[in-house]
Amino acid sequence: MEKSSFESTQEFFNLCIKTYETTFGRLLEMPAVGPSREKSGKTMKGFSTFVNLCASGMESTIDLQSVSMEAMRRMHEKAASEMEGGEINPGKYKDFYDTWMETYSETFKEFLKSGHFASDIGKFMSYLMEFQKYNREMLEEHYLKPMNLPTKTEIDEINKELYSLKKTVKHLTNQIKELSEKK
Repeated sequence: MEKSSFESTQEFFNLCIKTYETTFGRLLEMPAVGPSREKSGKTMKGFSTFVNLCASGMESTIDLQSVSMEAMRRMHEKAASEMEGGEINPGKYKDFYDTWMETYSETFKEFLKSGHFASDIGKFMSYLMEFQKYNREMLEEHYLKPMNLPTKTEIDEINKELYSLKKTVKHLTNQIKELSEKK
């Protein structure tokens, strides 16, 4: 029952992605035309970036669901063999808890050490950074610049210049101090 539930989740997710790619995804591939084509193109790129991020997040969630179900299956096997005997005492509950923690910890450690997990997280982080970059660019372009507020790039340039000026002032102060001591 558990395995079929997981498979149906995976099938549903795959169906959603296929539906998106064959319908709306194709619309996003069309070149933008007209006077606002640049803005439309950027918006379409942003939507595509968002969908990639969501799909990657969903794949990670499905993987974690799979690992959880595997840990549950292992725990069920261990519990069935350890709880035989029929005696119920407080020590048995403590043993059950210890077995549960050990089983889940080992299952998740195996998954977290796998190459699949590393590539999955790498892909997710790549999409996340791409999405954040897109959002920052849109924020600067559509809100900060029209309101005549400084952008991140402008603030970074000012900070760099301020650092350089502080360094120069410190150097000149040291030179003045050395010259005044020589007199």
